[in-house]
Amino acid sequence: MYFIRKNKTKGFTLIELLVVIAIVGLLSSIVLASLNSARVKARDARRISDLHQIRLALELYYDANGNYPVVPTWISSVDSSWNTLQTALAPYLPNLPKDPVNNSWLPWGTGNYSYSYGYNTASYPNKYDLVAQLEDTNNINTCAKKDYKYHTAGGEMSWCTSHGGYYSDYLYADH
Repeated sequence: MYFIRKNKTKGFTLIELLVVIAIVGLLSSIVLASLNSARVKARDARRISDLHQIRLALELYYDANGNYPVVPTWISSVDSSWNTLQTALAPYLPNLPKDPVNNSWLPWGTGNYSYSYGYNTASYPNKYDLVAQLEDTNNINTCAKKDYKYHTAGGEMSWCTSHGGYYSDYLYADH
């Protein structure tokens, strides 16, 4: 004799659903953490590339004019002062890049992301400073690892050790 078994209601139990939700949540948090790290590295790579392009345009300007574009003080990519450099470099670099985050004037404070340019013939003739801050603390191009210098009337000084640690260890300089 055969017994006919009635099918129970098809579906998942509450426990099965909770386990699946927990696994999906764990996997998504791992993916998001990796994605954020990749974005930081991509922004830093762009910063290094942008400053290199600006440096090349500055060298072309120097070859044509015998000096670098003169500015009265530091200029930054977050405000209209950047247009001064844009105008000077337009024949060599049609669109002057800005930092991907571009959140604060002058990048030497930790968390301030912008590009800054300084050149003054009286203070440091024939030398300029072009600076950005990197987000990835392990990047091999940070000031903490390279000890970049900036130019003053008295010579070169370290971005990292000057002014009692006022400057970020994560600066990147191209000059």
